[in-house]
Amino acid sequence: MRSWVAIRIAAVAVGAIALVGLAAPPASAHTISGPRPTNYRSRVVAIAPAVPGISARIVDLGTRFELTNRSSTEVTVLGYEDEPYLRVGPNGVFENLHSQATYINRTRAGSTVPVGIDTSPTAAPEWKKISGGHTARWHDHRIHWMSPQPPPFVAQSPGSFHHLSQQNIVLLRNGERVAIAVSLDWVPGPSGVPWIPPLVVLFVVGVLVAVVPRWWRLLAVLVGVLVLSDIAHAIGFEIPRPGGNVTKVVQFVGGSFVSIAIWIAAVPTTIALLRRRAEALYGVVFVALLVALIGGATDLSALWKSQLPDAGPAWLTRAEVVVTLGLGGGLVVGALVRMLRSRTVAADDGRRQWLSLLVSGLSDAELAQVVRELDVDDVLEVALRELAARFAPVADAFADGSLAFVVTDQDVPAVWSVARNASPNVSPNDATPGLRAARGRVEPVAAEIRAPFAVTLQVLAGTLAVDDAVARALILITGDAAFVARLAPYIPEAPTVTPAREDPASAS
Repeated sequence: MRSWVAIRIAAVAVGAIALVGLAAPPASAHTISGPRPTNYRSRVVAIAPAVPGISARIVDLGTRFELTNRSSTEVTVLGYEDEPYLRVGPNGVFENLHSQATYINRTRAGSTVPVGIDTSPTAAPEWKKISGGHTARWHDHRIHWMSPQPPPFVAQSPGSFHHLSQQNIVLLRNGERVAIAVSLDWVPGPSGVPWIPPLVVLFVVGVLVAVVPRWWRLLAVLVGVLVLSDIAHAIGFEIPRPGGNVTKVVQFVGGSFVSIAIWIAAVPTTIALLRRRAEALYGVVFVALLVALIGGATDLSALWKSQLPDAGPAWLTRAEVVVTLGLGGGLVVGALVRMLRSRTVAADDGRRQWLSLLVSGLSDAELAQVVRELDVDDVLEVALRELAARFAPVADAFADGSLAFVVTDQDVPAVWSVARNASPNVSPNDATPGLRAARGRVEPVAAEIRAPFAVTLQVLAGTLAVDDAVARALILITGDAAFVARLAPYIPEAPTVTPAREDPASAS
């Protein structure tokens, strides 16, 4: 049962990681089209002469220039060769199809002009309306550093401030030239070293909380903290981006669709942790791993870059990155260690501990909720196969018949048996060469244990002793009581006292 859960979660995780790799190119940060932290600072320093209703700003960390004209007079933006490039005014935004800038400014890295289009400065404009608003945004290559390599003097002294350039973006308004001066500077970022200790601490906390079996609720809380930090980080990246609220929501959903899927997956994972479901650890690995990758590792440069694409203070952005990477990585490692430990099978007796993890420490109400969500046949098939392995030292006791478990609180009582193999040809799925688990009653039946599903789970897990359950009338044993008494020490998967091997002659 746990194997197919592990395979399914692993497949989903691998698919999601592959999706992240395909959807988020190296130039993107938390959202697909969002800017990355940088040390290049672009800013508008002056508009001369100042014109009422006209404003300009740099958006997306120097990626795009934004011009807004709310005056009653249209303005024309000049391109790189002083050709008419854009018209912005009361009637909307128009671009000149014969302007070289129209094509070069398609992307931040620059594009080529299509063959056959006359983009000479003297070509007659051909205007195409691209927006009905009052704002135009474009990738103006005068406002950012184009090369992937820094200038030589910056490379020689990256820890110092450098003024790189100041250029003008020129507008024409009623024949008058309006110059928008844009300054480009190199601003060194802080050291990322001070963030290493809190990152390590959060990693250790995540590992410890995920490893300790009794800290289910604290683990659920940390998963919630991790996801809330990631949500705040993603929203903070979107708030300062250009556009109206609807545009930002569309950008957020389109750019963060993988993160949104992870946040949704965190809800059932947290609920399962609060219910102490062992399979919730797979959800912890899935959620924490992808949050650490997308919200932490992808934005790690925010720890040492000066210009951050976030609405909040820089220290808060860096703290969110540290939380998602440190805590997320710790939860992944801790959950994996815990799953490996819980799946370890001792060489001497072959006992597993998954049932104990599933039911131990639960209140009656919590156990009832767990039982409602389990498939009786799926659980008993695995549990009784393992029980058959534990019965190996007393396999001779089954010479007179099988032991049947009857789950009484089902619409149709579920019946499974542990019995001797009917044939010397043993199936690879059988727990031992001598005994097998089978659905239904295997005749002859030496004894039956009749109980509700929750009680059956507790007995098989070892949280409820057979004698105690009989004394409290929680189970009913029919058939050979001595046969059941001989098998009772081997029934729990995690007994408090390891049963001693019996001498078959004296026990018969």
